[in-house]
Amino acid sequence: KGNFSEVNGIAFIDNNGKFIQTKPRELIQDLDNIPYPAWHLFNIDYYALQRFPNISKVDRSFSVLSGRGCTFECNFCFRLDKGFRPRKTESIIEEIKILKEQYRITYVAFMDELLMNSKERVKEFCEKVIEANLNIKWDCNGRLNYADIPTLTLMKKAGCVFINYGIESLDNATLKVMNKALTKDIIIKGIENTLSVGISPGLNIIYGNINEPLSAIDEAVDFLLKYDDHAQLRTIRPVTPYPGSPLFDYAIKHELLKDVEDFYENKHTNSDLLSVNFTKNTDDEIYEKLNWANKILINKHIEVQKHQMLKTCDKLYLTKDSTFRGFRHT
Repeated sequence: KGNFSEVNGIAFIDNNGKFIQTKPRELIQDLDNIPYPAWHLFNIDYYALQRFPNISKVDRSFSVLSGRGCTFECNFCFRLDKGFRPRKTESIIEEIKILKEQYRITYVAFMDELLMNSKERVKEFCEKVIEANLNIKWDCNGRLNYADIPTLTLMKKAGCVFINYGIESLDNATLKVMNKALTKDIIIKGIENTLSVGISPGLNIIYGNINEPLSAIDEAVDFLLKYDDHAQLRTIRPVTPYPGSPLFDYAIKHELLKDVEDFYENKHTNSDLLSVNFTKNTDDEIYEKLNWANKILINKHIEVQKHQMLKTCDKLYLTKDSTFRGFRHT
């Protein structure tokens, strides 16, 4: 009941079957004014079973947001709103304390786009986590231009076990087209720093941005074989020009897409298949290369996992490891 058309920030179908989208709602600038989630309305025991990189079989996990938005403007990324709105560190710490005390959470997965939006913020956050003696594991999304040894060492001390990085390409010309604010040298240095302090890096690579050469896939395979520690399976996926992204606007301008409906109804059938080809290669050439690359990466991951499981088997039976909790994932 009521007049939904007077409510800003919603979309609905009216009684006549007409699609209605109201005016955008003003953004909430102070995120700390938003109450904590109503966790008591959900079965947290179920959600705590989510598995994340470097989580143990006895850890209980939960997702937390440390802020909304991102300070960067990559050309393939769509923005619901511009800018970055962080929460105060004290509020985040308090939320984690509640999750620990009431729901026995020991692993926090920060799901916001970019916790590492500056070295200063990361430093303040980690110091307060250590000061509060939270004793938790956590992961986050990060930026390689902030991945220096002092920052990463502090993150490790505060409990960080995994940083998910948006690498996207090892081709410098493509990184510039993407507006990534990264170079191949910065990427390699940041990943080497991350591994050296004992944090697992998530190595996300996509292919097919504007005029990206097919050789970029070869570079990506070499890079992943050298630096992936296999905390997760990594494959290379095609870039997707989601509506709202500069890449989508480029596709419209160059008549590679007609409109949003064309994207969702005709082109975007699967995130591992091409929706729009922005390169100078044919679709078949790209698929042949991706098939070759991902078979190599999958086989390598299986090889590493097999080796680790056999070592676990030896430890279990040769040392009578009473801490073992089964080979199967929860």
